[in-house]
Amino acid sequence: MNAQILKIQLSSDTKSLIICMSIGKEQLQFTFSRSFDQVANQQLQIITYDSNFGETFKFNQHIIDEVLKFVRQFFNGDKLALPQYVGDFGSEEEALALQKPFKIITKLTL
Repeated sequence: MNAQILKIQLSSDTKSLIICMSIGKEQLQFTFSRSFDQVANQQLQIITYDSNFGETFKFNQHIIDEVLKFVRQFFNGDKLALPQYVGDFGSEEEALALQKPFKIITKLTL
């Protein structure tokens, strides 16, 4: 199923965003917040998302990466064309089926 960002808007506190997304025909809403931290002489922008977003996309890390890219762009003042496709949403079973098996080491020699 296609995942898209439909709308991005600042919340009333201006430190967080509300992201409206669709997965197939289902519409969802998530909150992202921004804070800053000083490391040496550099100010770092830290973006966090609500636990519902993480839970929804835990088997779709590529979508998390794409959404965070657009959130950073929005916070930086870039104009974004919406709706924006951010990836194909796969179920837990589909994600697990795509994983490569680990090679099991049965004997160690020193």
